[in-house]
Amino acid sequence: MSKLKPKRTKAYKPKHVRIPVTSLRHEFGLVLRMALETARLGYFSHDQYDRIGRTINCIWGALYLKPPKDTSVILVIEGAMRAMNEAGIRGNVTGLWVLRELEQAAVLAGIAKIEAQLPLMDVSMLYQSMQKLNAMEMAERIKGAMDVLDERKAA
Repeated sequence: MSKLKPKRTKAYKPKHVRIPVTSLRHEFGLVLRMALETARLGYFSHDQYDRIGRTINCIWGALYLKPPKDTSVILVIEGAMRAMNEAGIRGNVTGLWVLRELEQAAVLAGIAKIEAQLPLMDVSMLYQSMQKLNAMEMAERIKGAMDVLDERKAA
């Protein structure tokens, strides 16, 4: 006679589906690395500044929604954001868009942490972060257009 198997008493817990983010990882890495390399070669412009800033903000937003276990990741990325802010302020005032050597080092450290963190991130958090940034940009554009209309009415 064969032995009867005991009934399974373990509760069923469905596993979350993990979507490979290899293409997304390469895209973020390519945008960040190419923009930084153009800055090193002296072809840094407002468009490159916006591209780096938008990408870093998107990653930071996703990490803010779901914080990583390693808290140093957010600190290093915030350091890169501060360096980009300083370059942006200087670029707006002087009209010369240049990343200094120390700022390049801070941004490169941020990029390294971002690339290390991307395989561990949730794609839905990245998507939510991108959508929130797009909504914020749209609100700024609308506000700017409304301000222009108000100025025209006042004149």
